[in-house]
Amino acid sequence: MTDLFDPLPEAPATRRRENTRMRLVRASLDVFVDKGIDGATIDDLGAAAGFTRGAFYSSFSKKEEVFYALFESVTDEVIAMVKTSVAGALEHATSAVDPTEDATVMVAVFDAIRPYGRQWYLLYSEAVAHALRSEEALVQLNAQRHRLRDEIAHALDHGIRLKQETCAIGVDHLAQLLIGVFVDLMVQENLDGDDITALAGETILRVMRAFVGPCRPQA
Repeated sequence: MTDLFDPLPEAPATRRRENTRMRLVRASLDVFVDKGIDGATIDDLGAAAGFTRGAFYSSFSKKEEVFYALFESVTDEVIAMVKTSVAGALEHATSAVDPTEDATVMVAVFDAIRPYGRQWYLLYSEAVAHALRSEEALVQLNAQRHRLRDEIAHALDHGIRLKQETCAIGVDHLAQLLIGVFVDLMVQENLDGDDITALAGETILRVMRAFVGPCRPQA
C-alpha cells in the first residue's frame, strides 16, 4: 500500500514537544485508516509513535485532536500533489486552445491522488461521519474541504482565463463537483478492483465539456 507520508525515522535525535506532536500525528495514519476514530484508542496512537500515554497527553487532550491534525497534514500533502501535477500538465500542454487540456490537467490531478485513494477516502469518510454529528468536527472538516476545493478551483480558473473561456457554474462549484467525481472513481477502483484509467479520463473530460466552453459573443 502506498502511504501518504514518508516513513518516520526510527530514533529521533530529540523529543521536543513539536517533534512528539509531529510523530504522533504521522504515526496515527495507519491507526485511523485501520480502526477509524471510534475504534482507535489513545494507547494505539501512542504505541504507533513509540510513546507513552504521558507523552500523548503532553501534546493532545483527546484522540479527535490527533485525527484532525492528521487530516490537515493529509490535506497539505494532497494540495502539494495537486500543485505539482498541475504544473507538470501545463508544462507539457501542446496548445493554449486545445479544448481537452483542462481535462488533461484534472486527470493529472486525479492520477496524482489515486495511489493514496484508499487511505484518503477512509480518512475523508471518517471526517464526514463525525462532522455530521459534531459542530466542532464540522468546522474542522470544512476548513480542509475548502482548502482543497480552492486549490483545484484556482487551477481551473487559471486554465479558463488563459483560453478566454467561460464556466457555466462558479469554478468553486465545478471544483467541488470534480472532487466528488474523484471520490467516486477511487471508491469504484478500490471496491471493484477495476482499472479505471480510461473511465477516469472520459468522465472528467465530459464533466469539463459540460460546464466549460467558449465565451458567447455579447449581443
